[in-house]
Amino acid sequence: MNTTIAEPCRKAFLIVDDEPLVRLELGDIVRDCGLDAWEAANTAEALAMLEADASKVIGLITDINMPGTRSGIVLANHVGCIWPHINIIVVSAVRRPLPGELPFLAKYLAKPVPATKLVSTIHELVPH
Repeated sequence: MNTTIAEPCRKAFLIVDDEPLVRLELGDIVRDCGLDAWEAANTAEALAMLEADASKVIGLITDINMPGTRSGIVLANHVGCIWPHINIIVVSAVRRPLPGELPFLAKYLAKPVPATKLVSTIHELVPH
């Protein structure tokens, strides 16, 4: 589990992906947007981090296909119900979510996610 919290007042995006290089790349893009990037390798790690301090998290980026019993779609819906203040971006190289499968206002981006597309989506969700 890799968390980076630079300042107590800074807000973070939680990046959930089982591929370390993908987490690193997405984290760099999030940090370039002036936000902190917290990283989790699976849904269980992500939920533990949110349960510890969801108040600093303003966004979630999760892959659909995740190891373990819960997919990124299950995580997105759980987060949308429990922490409605968290903006959700779901990514996948394998499949698109079905209509109604994601929480209301959640965004879907196909992998590989172009940096410009992720930045514009973050700015759309979190206006500066």
